[in-house]
Amino acid sequence: MQISLDPETKAQKNLGPVQIKNPDLIYVYVAIAPPDGGRDRFFILTKAQLQIVCIKMYSAWMDKLDWKRPKNPASYDCRHRISDMQQYEDNWQLITDRLAKTSFGQSLESTEE
Repeated sequence: MQISLDPETKAQKNLGPVQIKNPDLIYVYVAIAPPDGGRDRFFILTKAQLQIVCIKMYSAWMDKLDWKRPKNPASYDCRHRISDMQQYEDNWQLITDRLAKTSFGQSLESTEE
């Protein structure tokens, strides 16, 4: 997302999403299981979907702060939790579908829509 910072008020302003390169690039986030049990968890989504998650979570957090970061007003650090990614858990079909669109030896980059 594009963000401006007012130097006087130290408030940030959301100017909307930026156009990203390679929006169909696939990301796989892995939550490693704790040593005391459980299982590894996989979250599979495109770069465009990740952008939506990041904008949603950053905006929700900053709304609570009236868009003024408490410690470093110029920071644009954005974090998300597993709960923010749940809809993409085990989304292996995204990879399967992408692979189905390619021919043997063909670069996945050339299949962009």
